[in-house]
Amino acid sequence: MEQYFSKEGHSFRPIPSNNLNRAILFGDGVFETMLYVNGSIRFETDHWKRAFLGLKTLKIIPENLSSAREITAWVAEIYKNETLLRIRWNIFRSGLGKYTPLAHGCEEILMVSPFQFTSKIKNKAYISSSVSIPKSPWANCKTLNGLPYVMANIEREEKGMDEVILLDDEGFISETGASNIYWVIDGVLYTPSLETSCIAGVSRQQILHYFNEKRLVVKEGKFRPEMLERAEKVFTSNITGISYIQQIGKSTYEGGEIPEIEQLFALNP
Repeated sequence: MEQYFSKEGHSFRPIPSNNLNRAILFGDGVFETMLYVNGSIRFETDHWKRAFLGLKTLKIIPENLSSAREITAWVAEIYKNETLLRIRWNIFRSGLGKYTPLAHGCEEILMVSPFQFTSKIKNKAYISSSVSIPKSPWANCKTLNGLPYVMANIEREEKGMDEVILLDDEGFISETGASNIYWVIDGVLYTPSLETSCIAGVSRQQILHYFNEKRLVVKEGKFRPEMLERAEKVFTSNITGISYIQQIGKSTYEGGEIPEIEQLFALNP
């Protein structure tokens, strides 16, 4: 198979066919976004568990998959004096084929970049009525097919908003454009359950583990968006940390950080 590339109307030119893979052709794989902090990958065990679960769900065989120790050692060797990096780990089905794969092993790509802190405050959010998260056996996995999130964030920018809240295909709150979502009512923490097709976030797992360990009240479930009108505080989490939403529609929320949750994601590079 020959491959040709064109950019911004320029003529097509040949490029090496060995760059072609099923990640590009079909989004046939999963990825992890990880933080390298002071010589180790934060929450590495949970990242590896989620990656393996995603591969199992997609029926990709993780033979010879890199270990956390191998990736950490490689990053430390290449980026000797760096103490804080963002690593994207793409894992995809090997071989080519068409919709029917020719193989079921895996290949990997690491993408390393400087870490950028998330915005602590998101002033205005809205609930999308045009983009939703569909139900599927792999909905909770971080697959390489991210079109719902791409389209949601394009819409968010067009509306001049700081965050977009996405519903599942039954109209329940699912997640945001790149994060899991939580809210507090009368001292109780609420978050959508995985049944709403949200991503099984590694940061989400840390928060739920903390609340269960401390025997604090947390409720996972299927909640209608109207519930956010009663919330006192709304926040989101992903691997970069916590962001607090100030306003959704006509509803406004308390400011101020939650120290116990912030501590879970504290960085000391």
